Amino acid sequence: MDPVALDVIMPFLALMGIGTMVLIGLKLRYNHKARLADKEGRSEDVERLTAAVGDLMDEVHALREGMTDLNERIEFTERMLTRGSAQGPGPTDRAN
Repeated sequence: MDPVALDVIMPFLALMGIGTMVLIGLKLRYNHKARLADKEGRSEDVERLTAAVGDLMDEVHALREGMTDLNERIEFTERMLTRGSAQGPGPTDRAN
């Protein structure tokens, strides 16, 4: 090939190579930033879900306490009814 042609083509090839490397570097940087942003979004989602699970656990605990209270009341009522029927008819039952 003619040395004059090489002198003309070589700078263009060098610029194309440098431009390609710059574009590849920019693409890698953009992908890295996108991955970091995605991880940050995920961590926010994890924090939000953790808080929601904690709230649900508190509600379940409150419901269990309520159920325990209701069971105690039912047992007390059953004992009172059993004691009342073992003693015989009450004052309201004798009037009838």
